[in-house]
Amino acid sequence: MKAESLDACKFARMNAAEKAKWIESKLSTHYDATENAAIARELLLFQFQAEKRDWTQIQQRLITQNMHERLEQQLCRLLNHEPLQYILEEAWFCGFRFQVGKGVLIPRPETEELVEWIISNCKFPVENIEILDIGTGSGCIAISLKRRIRSAKVWAMENSKDALRFAEQNAFTLGADVNFIEQDLFNQRSWDQLPYVDLMVSNPPYISPTEKVEMAPQVLQFEPAEALFTPILDPLIYYRSIACLFLKKSKSHGQLFCETNPLQAQQLSYEWKKMGLCCETKLDMQGKERMIRAWVA
Repeated sequence: MKAESLDACKFARMNAAEKAKWIESKLSTHYDATENAAIARELLLFQFQAEKRDWTQIQQRLITQNMHERLEQQLCRLLNHEPLQYILEEAWFCGFRFQVGKGVLIPRPETEELVEWIISNCKFPVENIEILDIGTGSGCIAISLKRRIRSAKVWAMENSKDALRFAEQNAFTLGADVNFIEQDLFNQRSWDQLPYVDLMVSNPPYISPTEKVEMAPQVLQFEPAEALFTPILDPLIYYRSIACLFLKKSKSHGQLFCETNPLQAQQLSYEWKKMGLCCETKLDMQGKERMIRAWVA
């Protein structure tokens, strides 16, 4: 028997807990120990089509030959800096599994905090609430809000055809009745076609190109730049247009929620106040000023 076949058989006889250690050793030069362990668990849960809560139960299950071969291919992609979520074609957000891939931004934990903040601030009757998500991407915000507030009427606009395909598929898979609109935020002539809403939300591009030097290759090489970066000379361009749309299409008691760059949060608050909005910012789990809420007094 060839040496490669013997090695493959040996690895195939490993259980999931042993395989996790093997994966961690392969990735040790690319990620820290905590991230290594998390990636190993995600990869193995994927092989067994199990949920995160099932990790303890699957640790003694044996790895098959097919699983071993698939893991080797996935590890090769990881070592080439491809994001784990693109490799698995899924990302978890607010307890839901979203389909993702090239052309759509990967949902982040910080954005889950934005969703929770929105829900905690719903001061009007939630059974009548109407919501517009601007630049929906994978649909994670709009769909999560619809799943959490079943009686809400939710619209989601997006300019990218690739992202819209993911959003529509996610809404179908997760059973969320969201109205998707292919529309460019900067095309103000089309705003009249949008509904008047109680709540607007957006996680627009907010990273300055000057910050690229601090970013991981997984983000820079694979995720869509148009969903990440602002024009270098006008980093708040999206937020000004969002505020204009809010002033035009929000109801009298409306609220606007956005994720923002912690480095720009105070400047954004100043800009919105100049436009006639009242603002408050909120810290994320890392103590960074990453969320902002606005309303008309």
